[in-house]
Amino acid sequence: MNARSIPAVYMRGGTSKGVFLHASDLPPAGAERDRVLLGIMGSPDPLQIDGMGGTVSSTSKAVIVESGPGDAITYWFAQVGIDTAQVDWSGNCGNLTTAVGPFAIDEGLVAVTESLTRVRLINGNTGVEILADVETPDGRAATAGDLAIAGVPGTGSPVVTRYLDPAGGVLGSLLPLGAPTNTIETSNGGVTVSVVDAAHPNVFACSDAVGEMAERSVAELNSDAVFLADAEHLRASVTVAVGRATDADDATRNSPAVPRLMLVGPSTDADADIEIIAFSMGRVHRGLPMTGALCLAAAASIPGTVVADAAGGARSGLRIRHPLGITEVQAEVDPDGAIRSLGVVRTARRLMDGRVYPREY
Repeated sequence: MNARSIPAVYMRGGTSKGVFLHASDLPPAGAERDRVLLGIMGSPDPLQIDGMGGTVSSTSKAVIVESGPGDAITYWFAQVGIDTAQVDWSGNCGNLTTAVGPFAIDEGLVAVTESLTRVRLINGNTGVEILADVETPDGRAATAGDLAIAGVPGTGSPVVTRYLDPAGGVLGSLLPLGAPTNTIETSNGGVTVSVVDAAHPNVFACSDAVGEMAERSVAELNSDAVFLADAEHLRASVTVAVGRATDADDATRNSPAVPRLMLVGPSTDADADIEIIAFSMGRVHRGLPMTGALCLAAAASIPGTVVADAAGGARSGLRIRHPLGITEVQAEVDPDGAIRSLGVVRTARRLMDGRVYPREY
């Protein structure tokens, strides 16, 4: 294919960055669209030197947007492989979801209301509906504000997102294995886990489940091949248990992001309820995937889960310590235990707009 350009916007949402594209500017969903996204990101290449990717999972992302039913905006999230020619559409990204509302406003896809605009979003990956409240004092999405979030220098305008009825969007139920905890057999023995599908499927295990983490940095953990292999083996074993893969190799190859894995322990200080290490695409995440934070909130509201036990008991609000700082999330729970909504406040900003030139493919 000859070199061509595509209108694009480069945006930060929370602690992730990604390329935002209109669906009408791309081929239909399928192999050709995937090839375009790989060309935009410069994958497969561990340096992504010939594309827009940033060499880590939090910056190798794309969001495809179009007007949805009624006044809604439909968007699809793509996790683009870095050193693999793989595009994963199986889940959502909570950080970049923060940027979808501001993108839709500034692209003229929704009507702006004075001072604050509510954008109704539908995530095409999971079918979950999300309400995004964006400050619009001048008819555009505000960026300046007083909200500071862990992992982003300075402050910005708050974007409030609420995920409505978020349970079971990918695996079909809030507790895909049927109980708050289950024992998963691995090559290292049985491991107690909580598998929860809310916002994005996650498997939660105790902080010592796959090896020693205490006083080790993200870089040190990512240089420990045995630690990473044991973590992926646990995640892959759960992937098989929930029916997403036939064996561990199939799970690593074809379902690298569903479910994600987090290791959870009690907080060592009074500023947070729990401490976590998250994994993304086979590596320790430098911070916290936001759909993971929302799933933690859901898990914390369920008595008996690994998360609720680490927090000292079930609760609706959760303060999560991660390598970049502390993030607070909220679960709205019905009396019968159903998750009505999950909420978080983040910031987002348009970094660049123009045209992107995908590598020829």
